[in-house]
Amino acid sequence: MKTKILKIILFIVFLADLFFVFKNQTEPRFFTKTLLIPLLILIYVFESNSRKNLLNKTFVIGLIFSFFGDFFLLFKWGFLAGLGSFLLAHVLYIFCFLKLSVRKHLPFLAVALSLYASGLIFYLFPYLNEMKIPVIIYGLVISTMLYFAVLTSNKNLIFGAVLFVISDSVLSINLFVKETVVLSLLVMITYISAQWFLVKGMISNPKKL
Repeated sequence: MKTKILKIILFIVFLADLFFVFKNQTEPRFFTKTLLIPLLILIYVFESNSRKNLLNKTFVIGLIFSFFGDFFLLFKWGFLAGLGSFLLAHVLYIFCFLKLSVRKHLPFLAVALSLYASGLIFYLFPYLNEMKIPVIIYGLVISTMLYFAVLTSNKNLIFGAVLFVISDSVLSINLFVKETVVLSLLVMITYISAQWFLVKGMISNPKKL
């Protein structure tokens, strides 16, 4: 019952945040955007309360860093802090996925992700200015996160990781190339969907570490 109520609240807050994105209103988003991840954390904690282990604690800390990333990115000066927060979140997600891996390494996938990340960075490179190195590092980390998500064979984790890569790709274009309302909406839709599926995937994992 608790999680059902939380999911309803999450959906309402998410719709409200999309409305404020559409209206280009930043101030209300200090409430709506920053409430999304705490709601997901509560849902995760309530639905996985029987497994208070290192894996789950690590994942929750990753979500907390995502919250800080959301918060910092609301400020014009907060890009580096937000990027750093999400980078740490992905490192923690990678740790979780490593523990849940059930497949052997996939060289073809590693090459494909490397090509995708390289292509995106090549496209963004003229627009990055002093942000070149941070963006390159972040691109490598999130590609690694997707790679290890695939190795878990958990469909929710894989889908969530794919959506995260899409969200961050669109976000980088929106921030550095051309900002539009459509891209801003797409960023939030794919981002919250990504976190939602990562939460679902972690809840459904059978391992107790």
